[in-house]
Amino acid sequence: MSFSSSNFYVILSISLTVFILLFNINKVNSTELTSFTITKFSQDQKNLIFQGNAITTSTGKLQLTKAVKNSIGRALYSAPIHIWDSKTGDVANFETLFTFAITAPYSSNVADGLAFFIAPVDTQPQNIGRAGFLGVFNSETYNKSIQTVAVEIDTFHNTWDPKINRHIGINVNCIKSISTTSWVLENGREANVLVRFDAHTNVLSVVLSYPGLPDSYILSDVVPLKDIVPEWVRIGFSAATGAEFAEHDIRYWSFHSELSLVFNNNNANVSSSVQSA
Repeated sequence: MSFSSSNFYVILSISLTVFILLFNINKVNSTELTSFTITKFSQDQKNLIFQGNAITTSTGKLQLTKAVKNSIGRALYSAPIHIWDSKTGDVANFETLFTFAITAPYSSNVADGLAFFIAPVDTQPQNIGRAGFLGVFNSETYNKSIQTVAVEIDTFHNTWDPKINRHIGINVNCIKSISTTSWVLENGREANVLVRFDAHTNVLSVVLSYPGLPDSYILSDVVPLKDIVPEWVRIGFSAATGAEFAEHDIRYWSFHSELSLVFNNNNANVSSSVQSA
């Protein structure tokens, strides 16, 4: 019996198709979710880690600093966030929305500002003696070992800052921002900030607005998170005061992240998970 080359290629094609189907069957797609919303901060806020002078008040605020000199306060979400996966290389999409207020007794002398940041799980307050570092960084120059990304809302001009005075900045591994835009502080008034990260483009974008006012302040830049921060991180807020000061409050905070994962079917015991406040 003869065996033609055409029959061989037909059989080979069928075999490859079956192999691909079986390979895909043995793969399981899963999405790891982290989602929480805090509309009012309780005095017994169990899902936050407090550092420095940060407290929650009886009026439902997360107070990072009072309007006093030389204060640093930080608050971190208690559960670590899986921000990228070392097995697949996939990075999470995320967005966070928060409402803040900066209130100073003297509107012309306000310092130093606050930041939303992403840092290693064991992160601690940095450079306590220098308020301009906002309790997040310890250097004016890039330091890869810091492994921290921040969005700063800066109310005081330091030597490393751009010529503009009060500004929003995106910071990577140092206090000197990679991108900035100016903004106007409305003393004591609540402002909303949306921070969004697109894992497909590596673009981190920021929008700040005051409800009832027409202007929005918009900033974005490319931030390759996987190359900067650890696989597991903490997220939170930090604020600092120096010789000049202000009260720095967070009034509302929501966060949502999605990390797509692919597992072999033999190890498919890992499923989607949701953390909620």
